Order: sequence, then structure tokens, then C-alpha cells
Amino acid sequence: MTTLQLPDLARPDAGTTLISEWIVDTPERQDRAGRALLGEWDELSARFRPEAFLRLSCFASADGRVLLSVAQWASDEAHLAFVREHRAEMVGRIDREIPGIRRPGLVRYRLAHTVVPDSVGDDTTDVIVVARAESEPASHAARWAEATADRLRAAPHPGMGSAHVFVSENGARGLLYAPVTQANGVAGARPYRLLGTVAGPGAVADGARPADGGSARRA
Repeated sequence: MTTLQLPDLARPDAGTTLISEWIVDTPERQDRAGRALLGEWDELSARFRPEAFLRLSCFASADGRVLLSVAQWASDEAHLAFVREHRAEMVGRIDREIPGIRRPGLVRYRLAHTVVPDSVGDDTTDVIVVARAESEPASHAARWAEATADRLRAAPHPGMGSAHVFVSENGARGLLYAPVTQANGVAGARPYRLLGTVAGPGAVADGARPADGGSARRA
């Protein structure tokens, strides 16, 4: 059985964390789209060796409707330069294979808080929960992030591992990401399971194998 490793969202060389959703509607399309996305990034990373690309992790929502991508890059500038050159062709290939994917958009996040419970949960699980504060003024999102971190420090959810709380680059959104062994009962959070990862050329620091044509790891 292959063990999938969750990304280290507190790694110091990650200058930006990019989170996006693809709405795919059914478990069958979710699986196909996830495998296509991982395959495309694996191939691109191996061929072009973008040093600023650290890791892409692809998650499947428990209801079978959504793919969640969490990408770590050294900087926004490096990511933007790479996707300007390669994204349209990559997405075009995926859309020809799985037409009708809806993409609400990518959000650039900065890590605001990391909460490590006194009784640490299982960080080796392949299940996470994600909760959001959407479309809030900058001060509200920052306050939400601080309040969320304080609440988790005071009363961590049973079975929750190291939780990471983000605020978007534009200050308008907050996001909680946490590995869990018990997804039920995390108020306002959506559970996801890790489908696979692609490690970029700079990913040795987190223990993942750099992309070399075979590093996309799938369930």
C-alpha cells in the first residue's frame, strides 16, 4: 500500500501557497480529473525543472464533487511566469479529456498561524479539513485567522494534527487547513482525502522525491 505524505505548509522556503478548487460534480470525474492534473504537473515539472516549484498536492472532497489543489512555490512571481507559459496548454489537454470542469479561481495565501496541539493528532493521515472565511474585508479576515488559531489552541478538535491558518495575499479571505483522523464534527469545515502529490525540483527539503517522470503518487 502506498503511503501518501501531506505537504508541510509551514516550510520556510514556501513564499506563497496557492489554493484552488475544480468543481467536477461526480466521483468518477473527480478521479479522472485528479489523475490528469497530477500527470500534467509531473510531466511539466520533470521537463522544465522550475526551481521555484516546491510541491503540488491534489485532494478529493468526500462528496465526490470537488478537487482541491494546494501548490507551494518559492514566490508568486516565479509561479506567474511559469503558468503564463504553460497553463493554457495544460488546462486545454485536461478539458479535452474531461470537459465541463468549473474553476472558481485560484487564491494566493500567506501563512498566518500554525497551531500544534499539546496532544498532537496523526499528521500522517491522508485526510484534511478546510474551512474558509470568504470575501471579508482585510481586517475581518485577519481577525478571523487570529480567532481561529486561538480557538484551536484552547480547544483542539480530537484527532487534529498541526493546523495552519492562512490569510489571502489581498487580505480578503481566511482559510484553515488541518489534518484530521475524525473529520466529522469540525464545524464549517469540508473534508478532503489526498489523491496524490508532485514534488518539484526544490522539494527535497520536505522529504518528497523530486519530479523525474515518476514522482506523482496516487491512491
